[in-house]
Amino acid sequence: MRTSRRHTVARAGQITLAGAIALAVWLREMLRRRGVPLRERAPAAAGAALAGLATRLGATFIKVGQIASTRADLLPPSMVAELVRLRDRVPPFPFADVRAIVESALGRPLDELFTSFETAPVAAASVAQVHRAVLRGSGEVVAVKVRRPDVLAKIRLDRAVLLAIGRALERLVPSLRLISLHEALAAFCTAVEAQTRLRLEAAHNARFARDFAADPDVHFPTLVPALCTDDVLVMEFIDGVREEDLERRGIDVHRIVEAGMRCVCRMVFTHGFVHSDLHPGNLRFLSPGRIVLLDLGLVGELTPQDRMTAVELFYALATGDGATVARLFYVNAPHHAVPDYAAYEREVCAYCDSIRARGLDQMEVTVEIGRIFDILRRHRIQARSHMTMVNLALMTAEGLGKRLCPELSLTAASLPYLVEALAARDAAVRAHHS
Repeated sequence: MRTSRRHTVARAGQITLAGAIALAVWLREMLRRRGVPLRERAPAAAGAALAGLATRLGATFIKVGQIASTRADLLPPSMVAELVRLRDRVPPFPFADVRAIVESALGRPLDELFTSFETAPVAAASVAQVHRAVLRGSGEVVAVKVRRPDVLAKIRLDRAVLLAIGRALERLVPSLRLISLHEALAAFCTAVEAQTRLRLEAAHNARFARDFAADPDVHFPTLVPALCTDDVLVMEFIDGVREEDLERRGIDVHRIVEAGMRCVCRMVFTHGFVHSDLHPGNLRFLSPGRIVLLDLGLVGELTPQDRMTAVELFYALATGDGATVARLFYVNAPHHAVPDYAAYEREVCAYCDSIRARGLDQMEVTVEIGRIFDILRRHRIQARSHMTMVNLALMTAEGLGKRLCPELSLTAASLPYLVEALAARDAAVRAHHS
């Protein structure tokens, strides 16, 4: 076990060192040839280095880069432009492997299942790639998602590397234990590994479709259940508009933003079942203002108690109720050793007061949560890791909203759903006691 751990850490170190040496040689020239201005070359070089390193390290690291690419409001534009390449332009695997996987998984030759099957993928991502095909018999145009042949082994190795790094960081910086770094990394890695089981993604798809059946502006691809396995998913092909083409194609951007915020708030605060991979490569848009969510493997699921704790916490944060924010973090912490609770509460209250003074329109949820986690660390309160996937969903949703509507406040947009969830809880309590 110890030898294996040394091997995984050594692998990461060797790749990082080799990548750094290679990148130092060619990045500057590459960026110069692309016409990147001199002042932007440093962040662009960093983004290109991260994208290249993530691609070499594997699916889990690609996923981290994809998440980072959604925050153009926080990262330099030239860095984001490089990270964007990780969304759906990962190098594809050969069509011979695609054919072998599909025929083995579905038990029939490709020509018996499809009248046509495009050999070039329409998208290639970290876990799978997607091909356009036409079903034999019905003539329906479908998307065939095929799992990468070696992805599970790579993700398990990625997990060992990340957790080894997490443990090392916690030993070097003991206060990191208070933000549950190792647990958060473990939760993320577990979710990424689950994403490789495409049959599980099909189950997620079915649940999301039920949850949003009444919402005309939120859609999930319709599956072909008989052709869904752990290795292959067959579903309706969505020929939608990408984010960068919204205005040119006449899509109602305001309606898209409203649908996106409504979708994420319902997932987190109403259903407790959250799509945690909402980068632009997994979104398509349909006229007049519908949003289609793809790639449903990476999810976060909250227990009813955890969902209501999240509702109470975000409501208290949005309304500036610092005492409640402090109490909720304290009572839900798996471990705390607070030397002075009053001092801790005062600091949280002062910070929440500063948020209210700035106004909800100036509040960025993911940034504020990070700052509160810093307060928890200083007062020796360990944060729970169960919100890892939810925080990822909120971070990417806020990034999407800020790109399409810079004046958007996720906090203000979420308030009606928070109030609705609290009212539903109170009504259920009254009904139980009546």
